[in-house]
Amino acid sequence: MAKKKKKKGGLNTPMLVISAVALVVFLVFVALTVRNILIEDKPAEPVMEEVPQTALPVAADYTTESRDLLGKLVIRDGGAEYLPDMLDRFKPLYAANSDTIGYLKIPGTSIDTVVVQSDTDNGLTGKYKYLKNDFYGEFTKYGNAFLDYRCGKYTLSTNTIIYGHTTEDGQQVFYDLEKYMEPEYFKKNPIIEYSTLYNTYRFKIFSVFSTTVNAEDDGGYVFDYIYPTMDEEDMRGYLAGVQERELYHTGVDVAPTDKILTLSTCSYLFHTNGRRITARLAVVARMLRDGEDEAIDPTLVTAHSDYRRPQAWYNAVGQPNPYKDSAKWAPKY
Repeated sequence: MAKKKKKKGGLNTPMLVISAVALVVFLVFVALTVRNILIEDKPAEPVMEEVPQTALPVAADYTTESRDLLGKLVIRDGGAEYLPDMLDRFKPLYAANSDTIGYLKIPGTSIDTVVVQSDTDNGLTGKYKYLKNDFYGEFTKYGNAFLDYRCGKYTLSTNTIIYGHTTEDGQQVFYDLEKYMEPEYFKKNPIIEYSTLYNTYRFKIFSVFSTTVNAEDDGGYVFDYIYPTMDEEDMRGYLAGVQERELYHTGVDVAPTDKILTLSTCSYLFHTNGRRITARLAVVARMLRDGEDEAIDPTLVTAHSDYRRPQAWYNAVGQPNPYKDSAKWAPKY
């Protein structure tokens, strides 16, 4: 009986097993290497995370009626110990949550909300309690308006900073802020009312601007607009940086001695040509002066088409940066 001939060039079973194992090991190595690279290159988490959004609506799609965010206020601590001399109108809020430190209202807009501050917030770890928790401490991607942990809890800082989420669906507390990108909206709603547990203050908006939060998007620089304690020298540098970036000129004057209020939220302004640039929109106001009229002069509101953008934006659209030699202000620490 003739013997069967072995096929030339074939692999026997042991060789197939060894090859398969080697291939699996190689693929695992590649996957782990890519994962480590992604983790190392991941930028630090900014104060406010972006909430996914769809196409932006036109301004007419927004509602301008104030919402009663706490219409069914739940008092969870009937034995609350109130702070001495705090305003009576804040006692129900304080009894429901002792993190209550104030209230924010912009007449003519939907922004009408309690403001909280958590003692557990820490900029080094990037953990912020109310970034993804509501007034009652329950998880929600919409969060709650909250005061920067470095700001005075019951008194005003030089720069009082309040954060809130925004997208187009009307669920976020700051979704109306985006309207301030249009000067006509500013003309109709220039006043912000902010109350601590002891006093109520009124502020006049003097600037609306957007800026990047990742240094790699702007030549290694971040404009630190969320700094609460500044002397007059710091304020001059800060105000110069704001004026370069403001989307339009409001005509409202501001001095280095003024106390200011900053409302900060996410911005998609600089996304262009497929390039996503993480940014923040800031609506900034200064305290009304004694005897000052709340009205603004609409004739002083003028365009500022060449406002300062991050370097990544200029790169994406192929334009030179007219601010490339401008000062890179930073506060004294």
